[in-house]
Amino acid sequence: MENMPKTGLRKIYDALPAREHIAPKKDFINRLAKLTKVHPQTVKGWIYGSYTPDSLRQELISKELGIPVEELFQTL
Repeated sequence: MENMPKTGLRKIYDALPAREHIAPKKDFINRLAKLTKVHPQTVKGWIYGSYTPDSLRQELISKELGIPVEELFQTL
């Protein structure tokens, strides 16, 4: 998975700090999983570019993060 081009969503995830009292990366994954009503492992698949969410979920994530869909799910 690491050799795949990174999406905007992946870059946001990678920029989060690794640990605090509550791990920010885990919190980010859980927040998106709850928002889109999927398993956290599914969100990880989106982050690492293994697959992309459907258009409705892309719009939900875009609205939540305040970033256009194109920036989140196209490889950069």
